[in-house]
Amino acid sequence: MATATGILWLSVALGTSYLWILPREKTVFRAVWKTLPVLLLALYAHLVGAHPLLVAALVFGALGDLSLAFEGDRAFVGGVAAFLSAHIAYVALLAALTDLDIAFAEPWRVIAGALVAILTFGVLMRIWKPAGRLAVPIAVYVFLFMVLVWLTLGLANPFAFVGAALFILSDIVLTIRKYWTGPDHPIDGMAAYFVWVTYYAAQVILTLTLSEV
Repeated sequence: MATATGILWLSVALGTSYLWILPREKTVFRAVWKTLPVLLLALYAHLVGAHPLLVAALVFGALGDLSLAFEGDRAFVGGVAAFLSAHIAYVALLAALTDLDIAFAEPWRVIAGALVAILTFGVLMRIWKPAGRLAVPIAVYVFLFMVLVWLTLGLANPFAFVGAALFILSDIVLTIRKYWTGPDHPIDGMAAYFVWVTYYAAQVILTLTLSEV
């Protein structure tokens, strides 16, 4: 257990310190630094005996980080494919854990799920034309992501939903940066930090909450 805890803290240290290297040139060194935090979360999950689907989701997430560490549509599509695989693993795990009675037991759960859906689909409609031929694959990705978020509402621990909501918020801002505001927009620099902080926090929260079930 001490080893697993050490790996978790190493992941947190690398994930936090990545903010220092984030604005630098996109090199292989930077890509490795970006990949390691979530890869270490996968190792942590494995060591504490978490479900293999959680480990798989985190490994796919790390592969997505690696791909998105580079520029271009090919890297973006590779990242989307990796995260799509991660979401499939998350959904498969959550489908076996979620309880519909819990999901509808408290009004905040229904309201929160609806608000996330409205925000997500609103952004999807806004970037539909700019996304071009990638619009349909992105829509499939968004739908699967929404299923992931809704399934977390059926877990007793509300932090699972917090993690999923941060995850989708990170992706929303990432999509806005690519297909709406563009890299030359004044907020793009700060948005890059926001994407990483919300994404990494989401992966940590989901790792810790889903390792316990």
